[in-house]
Amino acid sequence: MKYKLLAIDIDGTLLNSKSQLTPRTIAAVQAAQARGLKVVLATGRRLGNTLPFVGPLGIRELLVVHNGVVVADPVQQETIVQQGICPSLAAELVDKLDSLSLNYILYTGESAGEKVLAPRGRWEEPENLLSYYLGEAAEFVDGVEVTSPPVRIAIIDRTDQVDGFYQELIKTYAGQVSALLFGTERNIWRGIEILPAHSNKGTGVAFVAERLGVDASEVVAFGDNINDLEMIQWAGLGIAMENGSPLLKERAQRIAPRHDEDGVAQIIEELLL
Repeated sequence: MKYKLLAIDIDGTLLNSKSQLTPRTIAAVQAAQARGLKVVLATGRRLGNTLPFVGPLGIRELLVVHNGVVVADPVQQETIVQQGICPSLAAELVDKLDSLSLNYILYTGESAGEKVLAPRGRWEEPENLLSYYLGEAAEFVDGVEVTSPPVRIAIIDRTDQVDGFYQELIKTYAGQVSALLFGTERNIWRGIEILPAHSNKGTGVAFVAERLGVDASEVVAFGDNINDLEMIQWAGLGIAMENGSPLLKERAQRIAPRHDEDGVAQIIEELLL
C-alpha cells in the first residue's frame, strides 16, 4: 500500500520533551512532502499556536486544530470548518464550573477559538497551570458570557475535584458533548477538554483527506495521547509514540520510538523515504 497522507500530532509527538522541532524531524517531514506526501498537522492547539510550525516544516495542507473541532487554512489563516457547543448547554456548564470554583477557560465561537476567556479569580494556584499545561494566556473577565457556540472548554484543577465533575459530565451530558480526561506528571492536577459531540481529530483528518481524494487506508497517523485515539484508529496505519499513553499504545498498529529520539522522523525515514 502506498501511503499518501501523514497526519501528525504536535505536542509529545512531533516536538520533543523541550517542545522543540529537531533538525532531523524537520528534514524528514520536508522530504516526505518532496516525495509527494501530504502532511496534515492535527493538534489540540488553536490556530495561533499552530501556525509557528507551518513555515519550518513547509506545511501546505489544511490544519486540524482544537482536537478536530476546527479545520483551518494556514495560508489564508481562515476557518474552513468549525463545530461548536450549543450555547445554552455551554452556559449551563459554565454556571456549574463557577459554582464549583473550578479553573476553566472558554474558547469563544465568534473567534473560531482564538479568543480565550477565563473567570477572574480563577487559576490562582501555586503553579502556572494555564501556561504550563494549556500554553495559553487568557483574558480574565468578571463573568464568562456565552454569546455564540464555543469551540471548547478546558479545565485543570485538583484531581479529586475534576474527577467528580468528569463523572457528572459523562453521566448527564453523554451525547451532547465529548469529554477528554487527562492527567499531569505528578497526578496532583487533572484536566478535561469539553468539545462538541462527535468532534475529534479523526473526523477532522477525515474531512481533509476527503477533500484531497485520499482514502483512510492511505493515511499514516501519529499521536501520543488519548485525544489521538480516533485518528489513529481511523487511519490505515495508526502509530503511537513510545512516550504515549498506555491506552493509545494498546490500540495502535505500531509503536514509534520516543519523541526525544526523533520517533516520527525514524518512521518516516523507514517507511516512506
